[in-house]
Amino acid sequence: MRAEMIVIPTVFGLLAYTILKLLRNVLDHIHRTRTSRYQSELYSKMLEKFGSSHDFLGYLQSEAGQKLLLAPPAVAERPAHGRILNSVQLGIVLLVAGVGVIGASTMLHGGDQEPALVIGMLVASIGIGLLASGAVSYTLSRRLGLINGTRSEVQ
Repeated sequence: MRAEMIVIPTVFGLLAYTILKLLRNVLDHIHRTRTSRYQSELYSKMLEKFGSSHDFLGYLQSEAGQKLLLAPPAVAERPAHGRILNSVQLGIVLLVAGVGVIGASTMLHGGDQEPALVIGMLVASIGIGLLASGAVSYTLSRRLGLINGTRSEVQ
């Protein structure tokens, strides 16, 4: 086996991941933009509907107005546990892939073994880093009350 057999799929995999991540970000941005536009249109139509500020103030003091004011924004951040799970999932996948490449490098002979071993170590190291990041994020999120809703004292 030659080093190109490892490097070329790795480069294509990295490019595919980057393109998919960019596409996800663009689609998320489009969704957020549309949602905020619809929400602002709703608010402006409500303001037009009320004839005076006294009527609008009366509506805001009613139960329905309070629900509107206290409603969470339509464009909300992803929950902390979702971001942590994504980090842990990617960390596990990269760690297993890195260990697999390191294992496959033992079957290579000559000068092809070293590049595969280096790539496997790099991928596994990134996976370990993501797992550590997920663990730290989980601990901090629990202490700050972002996961269970109970805030614990930071010591």
